Amino acid sequence: MNSKLLTGMGLALALCACASAPRQNAALESAHAAVRSAESDPNVNKYAALDLDMARKQLAIADDAALHHDDAAIDQPAYLAAQNARLAEARATAKADDARVAAGQGERDSIVLASRTREVDSAKMAANVAREQRDEATGEAARAQVDAARSQMDAARSQMDATRSQDEAARLQAEVDSLKAKPTPRGLVLTLGDVLFDTGRAELNPGAGRKLDQLAQFLNEHKDRRVQIDGFTDSVGTDSYNEELSHRRADSVKSALLLRGVDSSRISTEGYGKAFPVANNVDSGGRQLNRRVEVIIGADDGRAISPRG
Repeated sequence: MNSKLLTGMGLALALCACASAPRQNAALESAHAAVRSAESDPNVNKYAALDLDMARKQLAIADDAALHHDDAAIDQPAYLAAQNARLAEARATAKADDARVAAGQGERDSIVLASRTREVDSAKMAANVAREQRDEATGEAARAQVDAARSQMDAARSQMDATRSQDEAARLQAEVDSLKAKPTPRGLVLTLGDVLFDTGRAELNPGAGRKLDQLAQFLNEHKDRRVQIDGFTDSVGTDSYNEELSHRRADSVKSALLLRGVDSSRISTEGYGKAFPVANNVDSGGRQLNRRVEVIIGADDGRAISPRG
């Protein structure tokens, strides 16, 4: 008799325990996992403590609903808890990246770009959280959160645009440096010495190919820039012969650029003969410097190149 009584009491206690234990809920389990992940991240407590605190509060609400078997009241706070926890991790990671950039750690460009991308992602997530919380908060407060998220996204995009502008400026400077072009009031000036031509000839030597390839590549990548090609000679020979030779040399450079895909409407040529020397014509060294072709590359706004003064 006592044995049957004890068995019955044990079954009753087991059934009671099962009835009081909260049932498993996928959303609640996911929320617990997300909050645990955020709590284990040291950057979260340092940079996103408020987001983590909000996640914990929402999780407490969901746990309480589960404890009282109010299944309908579990999913919403559980979802918000998980979202706030993930937002805390994203925001903490972005701010930690910013701190590393400020301290000069890592590769600046890749870290900045990755940080800004995460900021955009966290801003989008913050906007989603704000939309989900509108049912629990006043409409005005929710709109303020959305506006703040949009402002953060705009700021992140502006910083990314600034980074791209800096990269483009650096790339352009590297291209100019590779051409060995010099900035002048008329534009970038690239000087082609007479080693590209035989004495008294206007046909380009084979050695000119690499320099002209570089020049054509630059012009084809910057299609808004106009080109002025000026030819010069030394003082040996008649004025008419030197002027005609300087014209032909300028035209040879133009033809080479046309063969490399540069639009003829962008190119102008002029021959100045022995005018505008850059050295004396007394010795062979000075004469060699005066026998040249100058390529003037205009500004990127398409303006015509000013005439030689």
